[in-house]
Amino acid sequence: MEALRDGVSKTTLDGLDQANRARVQRAWEVEHATGRPLHEWQSNKSKPLLSGDHLVKIAMDAPKDWLNPRIETRFSSMLDQGALDEVAKMEDRYNPALPAFRAIGVDQCRAVLNGELDKDAAAEAASIATRQYAKRQRTWFRARMPDWEWVTASELR
Repeated sequence: MEALRDGVSKTTLDGLDQANRARVQRAWEVEHATGRPLHEWQSNKSKPLLSGDHLVKIAMDAPKDWLNPRIETRFSSMLDQGALDEVAKMEDRYNPALPAFRAIGVDQCRAVLNGELDKDAAAEAASIATRQYAKRQRTWFRARMPDWEWVTASELR
């Protein structure tokens, strides 16, 4: 981590959560690939190609009564298609700091492999985590797109 920090400009580091390895790594990658610090890229607010009066901003939203059943069956389907084998093959390289190991379902699969959960309990835990993630996504998008027209799938039928 120190090596990454050494390659990032002080101004960029001052604006980052330096405990967040992924953000520090991304700042390092941007600076070394482009020769410009990340904070310069972020502060460069160019004019949009299309102005707001020449377009309609539409965001698609999936209703919970449509999305939740799909979330609930998805992890069980992943288990049936070999998710446990995939996680087992990576166990010797497990590192919770790496993004691949923070994916929803990895901890639940590891719990099954370690005898801490059965498949049904793991599927329920992964479904809950996925629904919570979907909620955070909806909240994030709505906060950043207040002037967008939100259309749900049921309105398109």
